Amino acid sequence: MAQRGEGQGLQIAVISFAMLTIILAITTYVFYAQSASAAKDVEAKTKTFNDKDAENNKLLYRNAAMRLVLGLGGVTKDEVKLAESKARGEDAEVKEILSNFDSDMALIGDQVAPGGTPNYRTFNTNLLAALNKKNASVADAVDQLKNMQLAKDKSALAEKARADTAVAASDSAIADYAKQTQAFADDRTKMEEQGKQLASRISTDATKSKTEIQRVSDEKDLFVKQNAGLKQMNTILKERQEAIDKDRADFTENPDGQITRVNQNQQLVWIDRGRADGLLRQTTFSVYDHNERGISDTKPKGRIEILTVGDRISEARILEDKPSNPIIAGDIIETPAWSPGQRIHFALAMKMDVNKDRIDDYDMVKSVIQMNGGVIDAELRVDPTGKIVRNGDISVETRYFVEGERPSEATAPELLKQYNAFDQDRERFTVKKISVETLLALMGWRAEEKTVDLGGSRGGFMKRSPGKTQPTTGTASPDGAPAGDGGATPAAPASDPFGAPAAPAPAAPVADPFGAPAAAPPAAADADPFATPK
Repeated sequence: MAQRGEGQGLQIAVISFAMLTIILAITTYVFYAQSASAAKDVEAKTKTFNDKDAENNKLLYRNAAMRLVLGLGGVTKDEVKLAESKARGEDAEVKEILSNFDSDMALIGDQVAPGGTPNYRTFNTNLLAALNKKNASVADAVDQLKNMQLAKDKSALAEKARADTAVAASDSAIADYAKQTQAFADDRTKMEEQGKQLASRISTDATKSKTEIQRVSDEKDLFVKQNAGLKQMNTILKERQEAIDKDRADFTENPDGQITRVNQNQQLVWIDRGRADGLLRQTTFSVYDHNERGISDTKPKGRIEILTVGDRISEARILEDKPSNPIIAGDIIETPAWSPGQRIHFALAMKMDVNKDRIDDYDMVKSVIQMNGGVIDAELRVDPTGKIVRNGDISVETRYFVEGERPSEATAPELLKQYNAFDQDRERFTVKKISVETLLALMGWRAEEKTVDLGGSRGGFMKRSPGKTQPTTGTASPDGAPAGDGGATPAAPASDPFGAPAAPAPAAPVADPFGAPAAAPPAAADADPFATPK
């Protein structure tokens, strides 16, 4: 019995599930049919709405066009065009109305609505005003004719005897009138011809103007292309220069050489640079302590000048050092005008007053650079006659831009213009700018006042004149110190840098343009005006 009851329960459950499934299917179909019908209704209503909206926009377009034509509500052509765009299509009737309206307005031109928007309302008003004006003119003319006729009749009645004279005068007036009429016609024909010529000239000038505008436009496009190419080339050159600068450390941070041996008794040193490095005689160097690692902002401890150049070792004399900090082996040397195996390129600009005596030392600075192996790429200066002189051009090889006295706004405009162009070339090639004082300090050269102890009645001190040497006296040694008073020993000939130095021997006098004393017997040469006094 229990199993039978369980079977009946399962049958009832299956039957219930089947009935629920059938009911769910029926309700789903009904809802789907209703949703499809509702979607069709929405689509139909949407189409009806869009049609109504289009019709409404079309009516608004027609309304705007009619208001524009009739001059109602201040409607403009832009508003009509906006309404047309919303109407989504042209209206043939409105198009015809607007076309006729434009044609009617063109007949009268500016007479329709001077200073306002043309429309049929102002059109009629202005035409009526013009017609009234013309009618008034005709009425005035008629009144004048009547008055003339009355006057004529009165004159004929009053002076009948003078009728023939009046007739003759009338005939003469008629003839004059005909003549004036002909003259007016001729003038009008002439004016019309001139108008045609003017119109033709205007047309020709307009054509020429268009051609010229096109030519200028083409030139502008060409200039823009060329300018873009130049900018690209400038960028490439800058990148190349930056790459070169990145691979090559600043010369003032890499010493040009090292002192290997010192003979303080003879004031001689030997350096590890020679002919194989491109070193030249009379090259001057600043000497820095061997412990220095960056010498850009370090004050030199002394100065030397090359006397004899060997293959790998060169001999130099000490121009300046301090007893408290003497030059010793291992000290480093530096000059911005020379670097081992290469020549440094310079650009010079403006007046260079080294010793502040208001005299231009430009030529002296140029000679110092050239004698130390430097190359002058470009120059800008004012010669003694006042003429602006510019030689050469700055290039990617130019290393230093040596600036003298920078021109101000008070200087000549042409000089300021030339200097600005010169400085722009420097910036374009990223050339380092240094002052004259910095250049000479790094080269081991210094402008100093020479003092000479004069004998006899000419005691005291003598100040040098720039560009001139001091007169030779019997008491001055070649380095400018009094004889027998600790003056510098004349330069010795080249000797073995690793053995004992050779005894000093007299040498022929050598002209020294850089401020170092020449090695010569005491009375064989003039005193050096630029030597360091001992």
